[in-house]
Amino acid sequence: MGAAPFGDNRLPIEGAYSPLAAETPESDVTLVDLRSPAAFGSGFIPGSFHFPDIDCLELLRANGLLGGRRIYGVADEPEQIARCGEIQASGMELEFGAWSSRKTMDWRKRRGESGSIELVEPDRLAVRVAAWKTVVVDTRGQAAFTRERIPESLCIPLDNLTGALTGLPAETALCVVCETGSRASFAASLIWSLGFRNLSVLRGGFAAYREHRLPLAKSLR
Repeated sequence: MGAAPFGDNRLPIEGAYSPLAAETPESDVTLVDLRSPAAFGSGFIPGSFHFPDIDCLELLRANGLLGGRRIYGVADEPEQIARCGEIQASGMELEFGAWSSRKTMDWRKRRGESGSIELVEPDRLAVRVAAWKTVVVDTRGQAAFTRERIPESLCIPLDNLTGALTGLPAETALCVVCETGSRASFAASLIWSLGFRNLSVLRGGFAAYREHRLPLAKSLR
């Protein structure tokens, strides 16, 4: 079966397309963006969440951000479409469109100006940390964080981002870090939905920071 062209709101997977009912309230639809972290960071629909893997569905639910059983997914590359099939297989109602499709354009117009999240290089982050110009949100596990971490960073697991940031001023500059960079933009999209706009993501994750031999805080044990 040939792949359906992008933008016609059909998936190139037999039986994997379930259009949203026209009367579905917008507040009951969760927008997920399956594009690359760089594409997502450069411009996304306000209120949408970056979606690097299917486990993010449970993380959205754990953070109280999965509104209902209906999802609108945005993807631009064939390899991203498999995740649309995984979403539908999980029991969610799904509609799909490319970033430039008419349906996605409608969402973009309704939500207003696109959001953006900076992708920052490891050496640039080290300078900002040293100058106390950003707070690092480390989403790795507690054991890895305890072993070694970026100085003055906060360990905040992905399943409790919304609760852990309660009370932090919305103007705080935050840089989100994961191990390899694959999930940091997902975490950043959750934080963006909480009202934080001065956001960045560490390119290549903690692994890249370590490879650059930049300052680290380590456990004494």
